[in-house]
Amino acid sequence: MTVTTAPQPPPRRFDGAPRPHTLEAGTTLWRVHSRAYGSAEFNPMQAHEKFGGNRFDSTASDPYPYYYASRLETTALVETLVRGVPFDDRGYRLIPRRAVKERCLTAIRTARPLHLISLLSGPDLAAAGQDERLIRADGGEVYTQTRAVAHWLRTTASWAEGMIWRSLRDPDQPTLILFGDRCPDAFDAGSATRRDLSDTDGAKWLNAVLPPYRVAIRPPLTGPAA
Repeated sequence: MTVTTAPQPPPRRFDGAPRPHTLEAGTTLWRVHSRAYGSAEFNPMQAHEKFGGNRFDSTASDPYPYYYASRLETTALVETLVRGVPFDDRGYRLIPRRAVKERCLTAIRTARPLHLISLLSGPDLAAAGQDERLIRADGGEVYTQTRAVAHWLRTTASWAEGMIWRSLRDPDQPTLILFGDRCPDAFDAGSATRRDLSDTDGAKWLNAVLPPYRVAIRPPLTGPAA
């Protein structure tokens, strides 16, 4: 069930400390992104202060390039491609072709240890003055609040190079964000590999790896997704 309740505002007299999580050097991360971005390139686009955007994007009040990624390729796929896609009468989810237009899947390794705020467990969330609403709330309206909390956590934990939490759409698996202003050297760019998701081969591959999630996509009629 989608949780629409906004997260709790940051405590005004917070005396705690967010818990750290270290992502080891050589960790492979997976990201679905526009082909316009390089495999190691952080997203520079700032969300509107009050409309649109994603859970922990930067805004004009706290501008930073960011990089959403997951530890597994399937987690990266469902986190990005299955948002708002309902189950049909047979219990399947059909990804619309527009979801993969000009998109690819990148795998890349971290170049050094990265120090993240952990939001993986109840105690981790409590240490950050939050509960499950921060990582379960879903949708544009509540994302204005989740972004505000993220910006507060960045200020509270000046050491943090990102945050890690349990995926909303693949709950057993972690997903994360990296802050490009704090770890521009995060990646071994030479380790990157990319897979086009918009062509016929991409559709075949998606239909081979996503059946456990009861997710499918139709192949393009001709060439890349229109």
